[in-house]
Amino acid sequence: MPYIIIRGNLASYSHKYPWRVLVSGLKAPDIEQLNKFSCGGLVDETTIVYLVHPCHILSALEILGFRVVASSSTAVKQDYNEYMWTMRKEFAEPEPLETESVKLKTR
Repeated sequence: MPYIIIRGNLASYSHKYPWRVLVSGLKAPDIEQLNKFSCGGLVDETTIVYLVHPCHILSALEILGFRVVASSSTAVKQDYNEYMWTMRKEFAEPEPLETESVKLKTR
């Protein structure tokens, strides 16, 4: 699946952990690469929580080949705004197998 979802706050929640960014849909190799850029927090089967500013995670994901395709904001509480970004990673089209191309030429 080439799409991932990031949800994070730009206003501080608390002094100890001012930011919380949830990243859902990453594959294992991307998680390993992203951990080089930031400190991971809680993890479940589909979501990782990072305790850093959203721009840090978005920038790291861009370096890993993801691009923002949509964003939105919601007022979760009166004091906090949460933002959501949908990102997509382009994959190269697989090369056709040599036997497939030979079959196509002989028809």
